[in-house]
Amino acid sequence: MPQSVERQAPREALAWVESAEFGEVDIEAACAAYEQAGYEVTHALREFLANYGEISVVRAAPGTGKELVLAVSVEEAMGVYPPNVRSYARQLGMPAVPIGIALVTEESVLLAENGDIIFAGDAGMQRVGNGFAAAVKAFVSGTWDKRFL
Repeated sequence: MPQSVERQAPREALAWVESAEFGEVDIEAACAAYEQAGYEVTHALREFLANYGEISVVRAAPGTGKELVLAVSVEEAMGVYPPNVRSYARQLGMPAVPIGIALVTEESVLLAENGDIIFAGDAGMQRVGNGFAAAVKAFVSGTWDKRFL
């Protein structure tokens, strides 16, 4: 199935987002990068990458107007320190893999086994939403639960 057809549903699901960029993703190369980094490539990860790989969503920070970015990027995900990911997964009580970065502080963005999208960094972890579309909605509106897990 051509990539443009595979990614049509995510584009439609995120059509309401004012600033979203959809890059190209090579699923086989992305999965190979995850495997090489020691992550299990599950059907859920493969499907996530096919739908949402290489997507950036931008919003303005309230008050400052600074650009806040949520970027799903294999390159950025592979830059996340694997021992940190293992620590986050232990804290979550389930497997999780890095999928990108977010915010000015370049928090790690994780995809948890249950579909939750998590921001994780030195200060702790925050659940942004269950499923990427819900997480994007919470990110753009700034309404995700900012309490640390």
